[in-house]
Amino acid sequence: MEHLVRPLSPASVVLDLGAGPGSFSYAETQARVLALDVDFPGAAQDAWARVLGDSGAIPLGEETVDVVVCNHTLEHFPDCRQAIREIDRVLRPGGSLWVAVPDGGCLDDRLYRYLFLGGGHVNRFSLASLVEAIETSTRLRARSCKKLFTGFVYLNPPDPEKVQYYPPRAQFLARMPSRVLRTLLRWLNYGVRVLDRLLRTRLSQYGWAVVARREDDSSSPATRLSRLGVESGDTNVCFSCGDGHVEQTLKPDRILFLTFYRCPNCGTRNLMSPLREFPGSD
Repeated sequence: MEHLVRPLSPASVVLDLGAGPGSFSYAETQARVLALDVDFPGAAQDAWARVLGDSGAIPLGEETVDVVVCNHTLEHFPDCRQAIREIDRVLRPGGSLWVAVPDGGCLDDRLYRYLFLGGGHVNRFSLASLVEAIETSTRLRARSCKKLFTGFVYLNPPDPEKVQYYPPRAQFLARMPSRVLRTLLRWLNYGVRVLDRLLRTRLSQYGWAVVARREDDSSSPATRLSRLGVESGDTNVCFSCGDGHVEQTLKPDRILFLTFYRCPNCGTRNLMSPLREFPGSD
């Protein structure tokens, strides 16, 4: 999403919808960031404005926002189509929506929903159904998408203060020795990417990020979907913090036949992904 928010001027407005602590580093943009959520954690980033509100009735006037960021929140909204109509209403002509969601058919989302009894995910998406939800009854048109890869970060040793809220079937995460669990996670991330490369499966995929613009386009939905640009995915995802990285930006450390790297964000040692992603690949 950085390529959308970085070029904005100080007069522009970015709406972080379902912001929580902040969906991105607000220091990345000169624009005014308005964070909206039903509640905010104590560690939330400083924003130009923080507003308590509902995604189904965004408390802003029409055509007042340049970019809307909807980062892993659309799957949580009880009425996601109403939220998208509200996004369309507040976006200026030519404005952009960045939305990321899990793919409901992938291993990652199925496992998360099973262990955490849904985990607050009330909507399931495929790429086609996400684009259809965005474009139905709005002036938003999907223009590009990117595969998102998992780090299985929800399987990390839980915070002792939060484990009491875990469903019974997920509490085993607190009973496993921390070092053992993190070692298993490191190899799980590597293993699913090996299988994906050998068998052309999608075990390491988490979901999709889609960029849509508010613009006129009278072509058919099928035509628009067929020409949707697909960007390369970042297959190296840290199992500890979930940050994805382009391989060329990492410093590899080779030991025997394996290659490791330190996550630039949190410093955790990960195995380098053997999966290669190219634009337009399935």
